[in-house]
Amino acid sequence: MSYLDTSKYEVCKILEDNYLTILDEFNKFNFVDEVNNDYDENAVFWTKGHEASLKMLRSKDSPVSKYVENLDRMNEWLENDDFGIYKKSHSWYGMYMNKKSIWESVLLATKIFYPKYASFHKRNKEEIKNNLKLTPICTKFFNKTIKFLENRSEVISIQIAKLPAGRSLPLHRGDRKIRRIHLGLDVPEGDIKFCVKGEERKWENGKCLGFNDFFEHTAWNNTDKDRINLILDIKR
Repeated sequence: MSYLDTSKYEVCKILEDNYLTILDEFNKFNFVDEVNNDYDENAVFWTKGHEASLKMLRSKDSPVSKYVENLDRMNEWLENDDFGIYKKSHSWYGMYMNKKSIWESVLLATKIFYPKYASFHKRNKEEIKNNLKLTPICTKFFNKTIKFLENRSEVISIQIAKLPAGRSLPLHRGDRKIRRIHLGLDVPEGDIKFCVKGEERKWENGKCLGFNDFFEHTAWNNTDKDRINLILDIKR
């Protein structure tokens, strides 16, 4: 199935029950604080992963090319050489196209030491550590949020993600071993949707939306406000 029945996941109930607390912590951060600009190995890995994804999607032999060709908003992205990764501070990075951000992500915690692995798809159970490693932004702003989740064995990583106003994401996919859960923190009204394998859904504030990260998916925000979600990666 493309989407998950989030009612069957205890971690989703935890997120929804504590939505207001998580939102309050986000509002104190709100993508405005520069923590530090130390060398960030996660950013190096993240950049290489997206470069590989871009190469794959541009290939005529890509298994997802037939889907991309059916999405006009993605054709511009595929033909555009002005696409890349930028970093703002430790574990805070994003993607840009035409010199404008199309995605920003702040990693809060992870059980994965990224540089050890060449690919998401080579990950196995032994490579997933027991304890979440917290980033500087997490320890400064998200202490209550991490308390809700730090003892959840299924949680692999936690991040805050922004889909800027008027932007869309290229069709992409991730790890077959990962299920991804979005908690809507600040979702504007209007033409803003998420799409997995052609099936569209809308995010809702305080509600979880889960899906299989290995399936091709995309998103767009045709409103005048940014969309903010808390994102969890969990083991299958």
